[in-house]
Amino acid sequence: MERKYTILAVLMIVLALGLVVLPKKKEMKETDPKALLSTVVEKSRYLSVDLVTHRIIENDPTLLLIDLRPADQFKLFALPGAVNILPDSLLSATTLELMNQPGKDKVLLANSDLTSEKAWLITTRSSVTRIYVMKGGMNEWFNTIIKEKPINSAASSSDLDLVSFRNAARQFFVGASETTNTPEKPKVKEKIQVIRKAPEASSGGGC
Repeated sequence: MERKYTILAVLMIVLALGLVVLPKKKEMKETDPKALLSTVVEKSRYLSVDLVTHRIIENDPTLLLIDLRPADQFKLFALPGAVNILPDSLLSATTLELMNQPGKDKVLLANSDLTSEKAWLITTRSSVTRIYVMKGGMNEWFNTIIKEKPINSAASSSDLDLVSFRNAARQFFVGASETTNTPEKPKVKEKIQVIRKAPEASSGGGC
């Protein structure tokens, strides 16, 4: 996992260098290239899916989710309150006005991190503040929150608390599952009562 994010960090630096040498637009205030490169190396831009999920459930008014996936995927399923913005519209006047709302934490998400990282670079270079990336994207969110995992018998109390939170979050988003871990009560077979027929009286014989 760490190797994956190391490779991603290298790609981010390359992308950042590419953005640095791009011609600047006079009408747009931009972040200093050196500051941008130093920010790329840091991981403070990442928010975990657990933290984002907690803020959604708490109906945090400072949270603004920016879903960068194609419109058909967004319509199929989206996190509550998310706004669908395609990557090529990030620098439009409407999007920048949305992004520059005061008091909002803008959280970028896509299926994985690469699209979100590119969007983060573009918006950060355009001096958008309080901009974050949901680490792992929707793939990580489904695998962590929606997909139920077996509980490790050696799990610590903090791990069990996290499992409990994710189980509650799963019910919040998809409702109670039809198949739960509660064992079914064994079916009790109805006891059949055997009624013995009374012996018939023997007919009197003889002559």
